[in-house]
Amino acid sequence: MPAEALFDRLASVTPLARKLFCVIVREAYHGPMHPKPRGVATPAEILEACGVDVGEFYALLSALAKESLIEISGEYPFEEIRLTAEASAAESVAERCKVAGIPLEDAFVGLDPGF
Repeated sequence: MPAEALFDRLASVTPLARKLFCVIVREAYHGPMHPKPRGVATPAEILEACGVDVGEFYALLSALAKESLIEISGEYPFEEIRLTAEASAAESVAERCKVAGIPLEDAFVGLDPGF
């Protein structure tokens, strides 16, 4: 999926959901919990990194899943959160941000695909 389509999907969720998406992308590819499959984030590591309460967290996850940005598998408390094929461009956008020294939030929350 091209980055433009990813940004179109992100535009349909709230800025807070986009911030959570940033955390999910970070944790899925560079998170502290190992061993785990590449591209997988867990609620425990995301909650620790994002600072929202559990109820709000699951509401935001639901919004991201509704827009096919993430998928959730497994049962509480062992859920695994993955980016969907529709959000696969997130990894390359994150890498470009890292190389350029630009905060991921500038791209995903600010919806700036050109950063």
